[in-house]
Amino acid sequence: MFRPDRSLEQRMILPTQHPRDFALDDGRSVRIRPLRATDRATYELAVYSLSPRSRYLRFFTPMEKMSERMLDQMTQVDGHRHVAWLALTPDEGTGVGVVRYIRAADDPQSAEVAIAVADDWQGGGLGGELLRQTIDHARLAELDLLTATTLRENSAAAGLLQATGFAAKGGSGMYRELEIRLKAQPTG
Repeated sequence: MFRPDRSLEQRMILPTQHPRDFALDDGRSVRIRPLRATDRATYELAVYSLSPRSRYLRFFTPMEKMSERMLDQMTQVDGHRHVAWLALTPDEGTGVGVVRYIRAADDPQSAEVAIAVADDWQGGGLGGELLRQTIDHARLAELDLLTATTLRENSAAAGLLQATGFAAKGGSGMYRELEIRLKAQPTG
């Protein structure tokens, strides 16, 4: 069984913990904290502020505006089945990234990961840090598997996922599937 060292636990943000600041490769900093239901307007603006191309790559469909139902689904996290973190400017005025995992209904030891980083904040290390945070939290939550689906054309997302330990699993048509096993598999 995976037992994280103390330094991992100290740098992790659990759903009940305080925010932490993270310095990006380009010198900017962000504050990373759990997503809250009260972040609905911030989340909506962050999604709206993505370029049409980035929204398409994240949601797999052209989207001008999120429905009320979708906003509810994305911002109603419980810290167990649905876990999400929000990256904000240091003053917490602007959302610049979000990552989440949602446990599979048919296998609570497995969860699907999704991530989005604002166009102007891509390439500075934020996506990798958000994914590492999510993987670390999933390990502490004793999940066995994280999966991710990207559009085949989204090689940047696939590269980011692979850089944080995900491996290609396959996929069909326009979709690419990746996964990371969080516990050692028995050999035999």
